[in-house]
Amino acid sequence: MILSASWVIPVSSPPIAEGAVALNGGRIQDVGPTAEILRRYPDREARDFRGAALLPGLVNVHSHLELTLLRGYLENLRFWDWIRHLTRTKYELLTREDLRVSALAGACEAIRSGVTTLGDAMDLGASLDALTASGLRGVLYQEIFSPRPEEAGERLAELELKLANLAERIGCTSARPDDPAGGRSARVVLGVSPHAPFSVSGPLFRKVGRWAASRGLPVCIHVAESEEESLLIEEGRGPMAEALRSRGIHWSAAGCTPVQYLHRLEILAPGTLLVHCVRLQPSDLHVLKQCGVSVAHCPKSNWKLGHGWMDLKQVFQAGIPLGLGSDSVASNNSMDLFEEMRFSLFSPSWTIRREGPLDASSPGEGFAAEQALRLATLGGAEALGLSGSIGSLESGKQADLVAVDLTGMHTIPVFSPVTAIVHSARASDVILTMVGGEVLFEKGSLTTLDEVDLKKRIGKILQKMKSADPA
Repeated sequence: MILSASWVIPVSSPPIAEGAVALNGGRIQDVGPTAEILRRYPDREARDFRGAALLPGLVNVHSHLELTLLRGYLENLRFWDWIRHLTRTKYELLTREDLRVSALAGACEAIRSGVTTLGDAMDLGASLDALTASGLRGVLYQEIFSPRPEEAGERLAELELKLANLAERIGCTSARPDDPAGGRSARVVLGVSPHAPFSVSGPLFRKVGRWAASRGLPVCIHVAESEEESLLIEEGRGPMAEALRSRGIHWSAAGCTPVQYLHRLEILAPGTLLVHCVRLQPSDLHVLKQCGVSVAHCPKSNWKLGHGWMDLKQVFQAGIPLGLGSDSVASNNSMDLFEEMRFSLFSPSWTIRREGPLDASSPGEGFAAEQALRLATLGGAEALGLSGSIGSLESGKQADLVAVDLTGMHTIPVFSPVTAIVHSARASDVILTMVGGEVLFEKGSLTTLDEVDLKKRIGKILQKMKSADPA
């Protein structure tokens, strides 16, 4: 098949006006001007997306599909109260089937918004069902919790069992390579997520880090996210410290930043994805660079939860691998990476001048629409360790791509397709989403999930949630 459009944006190379992408067996075979591609492959079926741009599928490096049903449910709460009510709702109000519906709803939103790959932190395995059913690609990080040091061995054993069960479930869905539903399992990578410094003990961090390293599993950790977390780690006080003490859990202040605390626990390594990183200190940048970790930048969620903003300028200029994440829609309210790109462009960090070798000669220098788009595509793929197969339109890579309509009144005239996409386009402008050559969304409809049925199920769950007071 050949897909052509008014513009092709490979990301790894300059945009091509009147460009085309040749596909073969779920992979990209060729990219170039439409006339040349049609001449090289005269017998291929050709489809033209006039007025649209073809670009790599967007990579959302941090999501929580299981929490999609909490969109708008936990509003106007302080962060620690937000955490407590979220936890109570997930474990005491929602059932496993509710969370499965929640994850499927999140997958629908991702596909419609042009996201083809997710770095998803999951607790109860519902995201695996969502990815294999929908056809999305992703790294699924199985979460693990326990701030009690004495439970470290027991929790690690539970984690091993969960990963084994997840791997078995993936194997059961891939009986035949010619079965599209089964073949989707190859798009799933398993990892682990010791949740955060306030919810995982030091001994458990060490055990998980060593166990994951011995098996080559990617690791995801929420860190340097809030003032409450910093107070706990650095000084042993604040609402998180009080909550631990109320549960009879002893906590000794580490006397260092949360990032340095993780470094001491030897869990930071290439393949580790650190999420949020709002409260980074200058010394933390050296640690991140030295350890070869990646960062998931979630600008909208950081603001909405009242944490502020990550110093994107310093992280970007330090050359640390970066991707964009929406976080859960419980904290963001949407999974729109077009908005996340704009938030990264408008980060306050670009207007703040600092002394030191990482300071640019002018605010925002070296970061424009092209770099924002890269964060949402190839940068995200690098952060997840998948850049060898996705993130750009190049020969040999997976055919993960989207078409974005640029004919709307909010996008025309188009002087630069990249500028139009980053500054003007919306998730609703996506008209085609394809993963591995499989069309997941086209002509306003999903091809792999039944949205009508999902909406009915969500309506029933909504009634149950409305009867419960989140406060």
